[in-house]
Amino acid sequence: MSINLEKINLQKESIINLKKASGIGARSIAQVVLVTDRSGSMSHLYKDGTVQRTVERILPFGLAFDDNGEVDSYAFHNKYYELEPITLNNLNGYVPNHLGKIHYGGTSYAPVLKEINRKYTKNSSKKSLLDVFRGVSNDSPMDYPVYVIFITDGENDDKAETDEIIRELSSKGVFIQFIGVGSDNFKYLNNLDNLSGRKLDNVNFFRIDDLNEFSDDQLYSGLMMEYPDWYKQAINENFIK
Repeated sequence: MSINLEKINLQKESIINLKKASGIGARSIAQVVLVTDRSGSMSHLYKDGTVQRTVERILPFGLAFDDNGEVDSYAFHNKYYELEPITLNNLNGYVPNHLGKIHYGGTSYAPVLKEINRKYTKNSSKKSLLDVFRGVSNDSPMDYPVYVIFITDGENDDKAETDEIIRELSSKGVFIQFIGVGSDNFKYLNNLDNLSGRKLDNVNFFRIDDLNEFSDDQLYSGLMMEYPDWYKQAINENFIK
């Protein structure tokens, strides 16, 4: 099936308009990273094409934030897998060609979030002893934020580790948008707004019973629900330039 470039461009323009309306500016950039659950309970969403259609809807979001023409991509279960970035050239059949080659497993959030921290955040030179005593941070701001879209259908088995890495990322330029799919009650994700010990509220969560019944406008509005406020705060905190 060929890619509908006209539809992708319309989706991209819709997101750019949301950026303008949010006050962050149409030209604000971010590295968009898609993280997709590859646990066994997700298998029916792979088989019926839902995950492929979701990837096709996420790429325009990435194109509206970054003109490099791609969205970085990871899959996870108990481990994580860095995949080829999603582009217009490989969008057709991306899921069966890339995610489809990974076996199914359990559900652990922390390994992939730790890898995102390692790969995308940066620090300046180590603090001197004098700076340590003064409480001075030499961490330099990131050049641009990282927007992580994290799709999962169930509870993780590593809540304490996930709490820890989310706290660490809260003082860096990384925003994580969790999207829960299906009928799980998502108790852990629903409670993330109450996670203590963070510099900024760096996560948001919304649930979708059926991704196929969720319109583009609903999806993109959800993705822009909390990011603009976080973005402005992250600049004020000098986490991003």
